[in-house]
Amino acid sequence: MKRNTLLTFILASLACLLIAADSGKNSVAKPNPPMPRADVERFTGDWKGAKLSRDVRILWLYGPEDHKGGEHDYIRIKELFVPLLKKIPRVSVDEAFQFPSQEQFDQADLLIQYLHLPGLAPGQFAMYQAFVDRGGAVVSIHESCIMRPLEQAGNLADCIGCSWKGNKESKWSKFGHDHKIFLDTAHPAFEGLPFTLKFNDESYWNLLTRENVRVIGAIAPAAAPEHVSFKEALQGEEVRSQAFWTYTSGKGRVFGTTTGHYTYTFHDPMYRLLLMRGVAWALDEKPAPFMPVVFAGNCDDQGMVGTTDSMLDYQNRRR
Repeated sequence: MKRNTLLTFILASLACLLIAADSGKNSVAKPNPPMPRADVERFTGDWKGAKLSRDVRILWLYGPEDHKGGEHDYIRIKELFVPLLKKIPRVSVDEAFQFPSQEQFDQADLLIQYLHLPGLAPGQFAMYQAFVDRGGAVVSIHESCIMRPLEQAGNLADCIGCSWKGNKESKWSKFGHDHKIFLDTAHPAFEGLPFTLKFNDESYWNLLTRENVRVIGAIAPAAAPEHVSFKEALQGEEVRSQAFWTYTSGKGRVFGTTTGHYTYTFHDPMYRLLLMRGVAWALDEKPAPFMPVVFAGNCDDQGMVGTTDSMLDYQNRRR
């Protein structure tokens, strides 16, 4: 083998190894270490006594749990967050299984969806689209961007901005703490937050994306440079875009994320903070009234916030 050919072969092999290493399939599920409460409060700010400007009616959409325990725990996450949200003054919460009724859409200000959506009829998509376009807010978490049959992916993207294009085009993978999550801190939803964070979770990318989508969070491999602009981070090699996005349609606002695979992720204070900031942005409200959710039931007696439990011994439930 000639020298140049050998060098090319070696470089190609190394590239393949790097891609395989970045696939995340060998990632060990492990939550971030708990954080001191004072460190978290640097980003939540002073929220005591903060009030919403109006009454807010939230509809939590969930479905049957479809993975092994500790992953896609749609029912368990609903049971975790609904009581926390109900404690916020001026907030009421309803629940819907698999898809809301027209009456529920009519009454809701915000739809939070965490499920694998079933196939929907044209009339159901019309209900969803009308809800958003009239000014309804949506927070879409993890697999909620996946719609089957794939012929319906465009309809879902019309409603929430991004959707899965199928296994041949869209990608998925777990990612470990060796990855950086870059945040667009110029966006109001993430203003004042760290430029990078780390989680151990799963995401999707190469999604079908509508024109009014703004990507505000992306996942990059460990080799990605730390001190770059968010625009430069999005253009980096092997970057996983659409980790977080915002979308507008009509008068409605959507905050979406493809993260949220593991149950322990929802106990991470910084992840809760991202979700609550997204809730506030989607509702066009200040985030302070939602900040108690970051800490509620999430602190130990040493003042640490978060969990060390991987929660993989949970048992799934159909409903």
